[in-house]
This record gives sequence, C-alpha cells and structure tokens, in this order.
Amino acid sequence: MFKKIFTPPLGKGKLSSKDIKLPQIFKTELVDNRIIIHSPADLCIYEDKWSYITYQFLEYIQKVIFEYKIAITINFNELNNLTAAASLLIFAKITKCQICVVDPSAIDVIPPKDKDTKRLFSASGLWAGVKPGGISKIRKLIDSNNQYMSGSNSVIEDYSKVLSATIISLYKQGVNFNRAAIHTFTRGVQEAILNVNYHAYNKEALGKQYEELGDSRWWQCSWLDNGSNQLVFIIYDDGEGIASSLKEQFSTLPDSEIIEKAMTMGVTRTLDPSRGKGSGNIIRTSCEFSNSHLVVMSGNGYYRYDQCGVTLKELPFTLEGTVVQWVLNYTGENLK
Repeated sequence: MFKKIFTPPLGKGKLSSKDIKLPQIFKTELVDNRIIIHSPADLCIYEDKWSYITYQFLEYIQKVIFEYKIAITINFNELNNLTAAASLLIFAKITKCQICVVDPSAIDVIPPKDKDTKRLFSASGLWAGVKPGGISKIRKLIDSNNQYMSGSNSVIEDYSKVLSATIISLYKQGVNFNRAAIHTFTRGVQEAILNVNYHAYNKEALGKQYEELGDSRWWQCSWLDNGSNQLVFIIYDDGEGIASSLKEQFSTLPDSEIIEKAMTMGVTRTLDPSRGKGSGNIIRTSCEFSNSHLVVMSGNGYYRYDQCGVTLKELPFTLEGTVVQWVLNYTGENLK
C-alpha cells in the first residue's frame, strides 16, 4: 500500500532542485527535504484565465506525494479568490494524499492570510477537511454534517450515511425542502454517487491505491448561499472520467461532446442497455428547479445544461476524473 512505500525524503540524504522538478508557473521551494508549494492568488477551474494554473497547482500536490514521495507544505497565504469547484478539488487532492501516507506530519497546510478567505475556509468546513489528519478525521466530517465530506463503499462511510448527513447539513443552513423537492434532489445526488461506483474507477488498474483510498471514493460539498438563494452541490471522483471511459465508443468526438453523449439516457461504456439511464435523474434535478443549472467536467470537456439548453466547450487543462455540479435556484419551496 502507498503508506508503506512513502519514505520522505527518498531515504538518500539532502535533496536539491536537480532531484525534484519545481514548477515555474507558481512559487515552489525545496527546503530541508520538504517541498513548499505556494497557492496562486486565484483558484478557479471555471474561467480559462485561472483554470490551467489552478489545476497544475492541485496536480502537483499529488505528484509530490505519489511520485517524489517527500513531505510537502501547502501554503495558502496568498490566496484571495476561491471558487466552489476549486475548493472541492483542494479538499479532494489534499485528503487523498492524507489517506495514503503513514505520517500525517508529512503534509502540512497553511491557511490563507486574507481575513475574508480565511473566514471562508473556516466557516465553510473546508479547513476541517484539509487540516492535518487521516481517514478518521475525514470520517468525522460525516458525523458532524460538514459541508465538505468524502465517502466510499465502506459501511462506515457509505452513500446512505453521507446523503443523510448532507440533508441535515442543508437543513441546518435553512433549506426546507417540500416532499417533491427532497425526492428530486436526493434522487439526483444518489445517482451521481452510484455512478462513481459503477463507472468511475478501473479497480484492477489502480490495485493497492484503490484499496488504500477505499472502494469507489468520492468527495462532495454543499451549501446554501443565502445572498443569491442558490443551493450548490458538487461531487467529484478522481477515477477514469466520463470522457476517457467513452473514448473508444466516440473516438472522433471532442471530450465536451462525449460528455453530452453520456448525459443522453442509455449511453454507457458497459454497452449494457440496463445501465446509463441515471443521467436523466442528474439532469432532472436541475430542470425541476427554475433558473438552475448543471455543470459536468471531465477530461478536456465542459458541459452545462440550463433552461436555455446545452453549452459545450473544451477546457485548457485535462481534468482527472469527473466533476458534477448543481446550482439550484432556491427560494423557500420553489420547485415547479
């Protein structure tokens, strides 16, 4: 397992920049056999001007742990702007590494210096998710109904427990679903989680890493933005990804169009006609709340579904796995 082969700093004396490749697009240092990686001021995967550097920053965190196998300090001192999906990827990438190392001190996280951004880290529950700790810390997020949670097929953190904790968390934030609304919302979330189990991971290829992380792990966040009356729910897995898993069937299509195909009922990599029908539930969740939208990102593809129809574009980076995000217009019980 990864935790048994994690041996900072490679067990061979003092390292130099000749041993470790340091990125140039954001500040990175090698100090006393520990890499210190400094966050860009803006972390966002929606806007092209920020998305490439954001994703390179997040991927480098994994590279340090799983490829270089040395300790890391992730410094968010200079962070001033953090958007929703990027915050979830921060949670996912850092906790993935925390799960797979034997010594939690190998991964240090420094919160933002900016008062508003630091307050956001704390109030949203993101800091509780990324602060030093391992799997027990991550499972406590479910028990505390945190806005950021991670689950797997393990009984102690399965989708039923995470889904219940999600509803409780939203209720505490002021969400008061009627019966029809909660059915629509939970059906869509449940389908997104089940898709992780059915489609996301190539269990044989991942081998020990899959076992270490937990069977079909996903990461999620949810909250009610009272200022805009928007309910945000995002789920992420770092598996094979929609675009990659269907590439063989649609080899001539760009990733955004492959995602569009996948969101069409009946399209699945298994070629099993009984599968691939859940995308209808995922789309329906955004349809039945007026002025709401769904975003799916995978590989180089970006797909958005709203009342105006479908918007597709290609991303300037390649997303490992799949992000599914609902932004639901919530005003009391405003379900159609």
